[in-house]
Amino acid sequence: MISVLYVDDEPDLLDLGKVFLQREKDFSVDTFQSAPQALDRISTHTYDAIVSDYLMPGMDGLTLLKKIRGSGNPVPFIMFTGRGREEVVVEAFTSGASFYLQKGGNPVVQFAELSHKIRQAVEKRRAEERVRQMQWEWEHIFNAVENPITVLAPDHRIIAANRATLEALGLAEAEVLQSKCYQLFHHQESPPPGCPLETMIATKQYQAMQMEVEAMGGRYLVSCTPELDESGNLVKVIHICTRISG
Repeated sequence: MISVLYVDDEPDLLDLGKVFLQREKDFSVDTFQSAPQALDRISTHTYDAIVSDYLMPGMDGLTLLKKIRGSGNPVPFIMFTGRGREEVVVEAFTSGASFYLQKGGNPVVQFAELSHKIRQAVEKRRAEERVRQMQWEWEHIFNAVENPITVLAPDHRIIAANRATLEALGLAEAEVLQSKCYQLFHHQESPPPGCPLETMIATKQYQAMQMEVEAMGGRYLVSCTPELDESGNLVKVIHICTRISG
């Protein structure tokens, strides 16, 4: 279900818009005739998208948008108005509008376009939320694991390091990131003999070997797992250390 708040000071247009939008069986539309009413509603209810006219008495659609964004609400916002001045369009997008549509013409066509833009904006927002959730889950797991884990660029630079790595090295994150892994872990100016990353760069396949890691004072099983792009080029490497002995 896609819940929509639609605000316009023209009641006939509101009713017409609600009828057209709710022809889409997964749309639910609440209508309001003023921006202050809409703000009150938003303070107690969550919507998937907001559609607003621009020119309304008391508070225009641009001010409504700025107040919503000022409160930290990222809800997709579509300006749907008969006013088409360039400066209004620019300011709407600068203030965080998802789309800007002009009223007029065949209502079937214009509301079909509006429903399409609502879907686009909502799907984009939901996709962003899924990415944020996946990133949070990854970071939580990444830092909960007891093994030192780093993410490496193909040139051996460390681009991410988990909590266990920082603790094992006794360093802050800023001291680790962008360092070459062989400099940081082995105190050498070039990869050590048998470096699994060097072999993996050539083969693009998982590699593992036992080796001394001087900076962490022990012998570890060091594994390297490649991440490749669609063309088979190496993008990054997951580098995991498992302690074998002190």
